[in-house]
Formats: sequence, C-alpha cells, structure tokens
Amino acid sequence: MTNIQDWWVDTDPGVDDAWAILMMMAAPNIRIDGISVVGGNVGIEHTLTNTCRIVDRSPYPIPVFAGAGRPMIGGLPDAGFVHGADGMGEAVLPIALTQPQAMIGALALIDAAKRHPQQLNVLALGPLTNIALALMLDPDLPSRCKRFVVMGGAVGARGNTRVPSGEFNIAFDPEAAAIVFARWPGMELLDWELTLEVAPSLQEVEDWLSRDSDNARWLHQITRSTAAFVRALDVEGWAWADPLAAFAAIEPDGIQEWVEAPIEIALALGPTRGQTVVDWHGIGGFAGPKVRIARKLAKERFHLAMRAVL
Repeated sequence: MTNIQDWWVDTDPGVDDAWAILMMMAAPNIRIDGISVVGGNVGIEHTLTNTCRIVDRSPYPIPVFAGAGRPMIGGLPDAGFVHGADGMGEAVLPIALTQPQAMIGALALIDAAKRHPQQLNVLALGPLTNIALALMLDPDLPSRCKRFVVMGGAVGARGNTRVPSGEFNIAFDPEAAAIVFARWPGMELLDWELTLEVAPSLQEVEDWLSRDSDNARWLHQITRSTAAFVRALDVEGWAWADPLAAFAAIEPDGIQEWVEAPIEIALALGPTRGQTVVDWHGIGGFAGPKVRIARKLAKERFHLAMRAVL
C-alpha cells in the first residue's frame, strides 16, 4: 500500500499554478493538507478566488487560507499581462463553491506543521511572503517539516522579469525570499532556467489540451491568453514552471542531478534586485544554509506527469 504524504501548497494562481495543483491533487501518493494563497501573478482578490475554483476540482476537501496580499516592502508589478487580468485568462468560469477559511495563511501553515510533526512537506509556487511570515512567527518551522520544494530563482541570472537577472517569484518580494533562503535548511529549488530547458513546445501543449476530458477543456479555457502571449514571443518552448516543481514533489527520483550551494538574494535597488546569487565555489562567505538546486531531470517523464491529469 502506498504511503500517503502530507503536503502544504503555497500558491498564487496563475495558470501554471492551476496545472501544478491539479497534478498534486491527482497524485495517488499525496494528500494536500491545506493551501495558503499569496498575491503575485495577480492580486490576491483573484488568486484566492482562483485557488477556490481549483480546489472545487479536487476529489477530496482541501482547506484554503488567504495570506499576504502584497510584498513586504516592494517588488514587481503582477503578471496579469501573461495570465490575464484575473490570472485565469479572463475565462467565464462558474462561481467557486469552496470558501476560504478564517485563519490567516501563515498561521495555518504553522498549525499544520504542528499537527504533522516531521511529516508535513511544503511546496511553494509563488512569492515567498507567506513562508517568510510563518518563519518569523515560528523560527522552528523548518525543523517540523520534511521537504521544502520551491519554484523560484534563476541560478545563472537569466531572469524572466523587468529586472533582467531576476525570476518573478523571487523578485516580486525579494525581502521575503531573503528571509526564507537564510533560514530554511535543505530547500529544494527548481529554477526558471531548468524550466526553459525542459519546456514542451507550444504545439505539444496545444495537442495535450485538445483532449476530450474535463480537465483538458478547463485548462484549455484558462490558458488561452497565456498561449497567445507565448505565441507572440516567437519561441519554441512553452515553459511550465509550477508543474515542474509539482513533478519534483511527486516524483523526486525524476530529478537526475542536484547540486548544493548557498544562495543569497540581492536586495539593493537596481538591475540585480531579486537575483538569486549562487556561491558555486563556497568562497562568498554566505551565512545561509546550502540549497539543493535541481540541474537535470527526466524531461519525457515530466511531460508525462503533466499529461496524466488530462
């Protein structure tokens, strides 16, 4: 019999978050204990509603908790130009049946870790504001959690934001990211550059979404504006960052190579703000713990995991 893993998801849907959460909900070895929501891809008034709509598709109840609506100090504009102003392509969708719980997201995560000591795994798909707040309220939180998988960063400084060397999740709230990278040992990082390396083509994804299934039709509906954005870029691959992190959570043996190095987050104003600065050679005197950085993975196996929810 499969051992069921307890997972907590922190997210800011976003169409790629939606696909990732569907993957987590469908995995037979995983049960999502709760979801905390953060503002990021779009404002929290949308990411919260979007999360409730995703959870409506779950085969079991999942509590949803509202978290931070803005960065600690200030980061980037949202990514509504990619995901649509509402984060789901401005598709006409049913009213969400799931309702958010009263507890604040950071407190709900702390509570879940206490209920599942050394057993709760955490998957962070958005800006790290909720995680940072939880760490400040409970510095011992990492010791009560098992795995911590993060989608974020660009370890070679090939970013995807208006900050040239920054990745969106980190650069949206650099101060929060700095707190988390400095205080959470054993983080498993899936960065933007790896996402680009293993991206399926636009045509492949459109073929997947043409399947005659409820999930395929729903995902096709919410991803139309993002598909148009990718098509306008005139690039071959359609990068799916959050599903990659979900894949690492569900099938950790699908990651074929990890390297460990400390990372600090650049906080100074300017073109490097939000950059994930990696001390590859261990000579920078970084104070934080080493981060496990995914460098290679089974590409076809990742694509299969994405298709499995359709």
